[in-house]
Amino acid sequence: MKNLKRASWTMGLGLAMLVLALPAAAYVGSDTCGGCHPGLHAQWVDSGHPYKLTELFGAAPVDDFPAFSYYPNDAVDPPDGYTWDDVTFTIGGYGWKMRWIDDQGYIVTSGAAEALVQYNFETQTWATYHTGDEPGTKPYNCGGCHTTGWVADEDWADDNDLSDNQNGLPGMHGTFFAGGVHCEQCHGEGDDHVNDPYGVEMMVDDSSEFCGQCHTRDAENHIAASGGFIRHHEQFDEWLHSPHVNGPGCNTCHDPHSSVKFDDVAQGTGTLTTCAECHPDEAEHSEHNGFPECTDCHMPMASKSAVAFQPYQGDIMTHIFAINIAPVGRTDGMFTEDGGFVQEDAEGQSKVTLDFACYGCHQDESGAGGTFSMKTLVELSDMATNIHGTSTGIDDQPGELVEDQVPASTVLLGAYPNPFNPNTRIAFEVDREQRLSIEVYDMAGRLVRQLADQVFTPGMHSADWRGVDQRGQNVPSGTYLATLRGENIVASQKMMLVR
Repeated sequence: MKNLKRASWTMGLGLAMLVLALPAAAYVGSDTCGGCHPGLHAQWVDSGHPYKLTELFGAAPVDDFPAFSYYPNDAVDPPDGYTWDDVTFTIGGYGWKMRWIDDQGYIVTSGAAEALVQYNFETQTWATYHTGDEPGTKPYNCGGCHTTGWVADEDWADDNDLSDNQNGLPGMHGTFFAGGVHCEQCHGEGDDHVNDPYGVEMMVDDSSEFCGQCHTRDAENHIAASGGFIRHHEQFDEWLHSPHVNGPGCNTCHDPHSSVKFDDVAQGTGTLTTCAECHPDEAEHSEHNGFPECTDCHMPMASKSAVAFQPYQGDIMTHIFAINIAPVGRTDGMFTEDGGFVQEDAEGQSKVTLDFACYGCHQDESGAGGTFSMKTLVELSDMATNIHGTSTGIDDQPGELVEDQVPASTVLLGAYPNPFNPNTRIAFEVDREQRLSIEVYDMAGRLVRQLADQVFTPGMHSADWRGVDQRGQNVPSGTYLATLRGENIVASQKMMLVR
């Protein structure tokens, strides 16, 4: 990775040479850390942390990102009116979206002309950004969470000293050691440790509060919202107002060195545990009979970083966890009257409403939502009441279907999430024991992958597709058909893979 090499003082030299060559500055660079910690360094390179801010040198940064990240797989150029010579940094690009910083250090904005200056990777579309700020007027002051070693230019309005601005760019309201979140941003400067690795320990703070220094938005840690969704970077604020605040923290579930967004292909394990490890009874006893996953309902896509795929599905999973099972939607039951925050009860707890929890799969009365059956909020509330069977008892043999639970027919319910990258789950109901196959086709009718061909018992079932063909090779972005085939059924529904 070119930008990672630029961020380090030396690459490929022995530790002894590094010690001798260390400059007076306290930072030594993540590649130096990798000399003794190669495994953790490799995981970090594959995570999203290094790519919050990437310096440019007159060319597209195609070699600066992991091969699996959204950029450079979608090697978009700067917005109209800009070339790579006109921009000095990119913001993001690993996932979700990319923005640019111009040759004076200002974030490229839309202005009154409503220029399309933000690229959203998951929909491959351009969007406006800050129409109220004319180009060349919005300074970059996000370095506290986008860079390593950020020192803010506190008196930028009163002085003309560009030494306080990165690379002498007036729009950069601060300086930093390296773009992106490197090892030393979380563990402290490393020069003393490199010189005396056994005598000087690096800082290790695995508290959720430490993660919350960046994964927050509101100064008072309320959960900020806008446009009917939770705003991005809210994970710590959500956790503070969730049942988990007195239990598992950020690092219980996540390895901060590893990717969650691309956990299936990146090095390391971004998600360390499952809901069932802490909630075995609830995970085992569900009227959904194994579908959907716990996280589909308790961590729905109620947050939005770049795009909303449909009215009830943003592009980031919420970390509130608790569900309000009353028959109310988000307008009345989740967000404040002005839509600017998530509601809190007397104990400071927040909950997601059933429209977020359920309409990722089901449809509302207007047909909006997922591809599964239409359900009113009243029906969803009835279904959600005691759905885990923990209030009035459960069957001695959980998962066994009682007569009124047997589906009336065999039907393909659809895929969730949809759009997806790279995993989705195809759900279907079976009314009687029979042999069925579940297959994925491209839009030309060619078989891409067969997921199952077996006898299924009555009930709800699902098959996972990881976006690969019969040989296990990744297939490109596009629209595919999930097909359920049996003696008396051939049904297909579209799925959109967005890499």
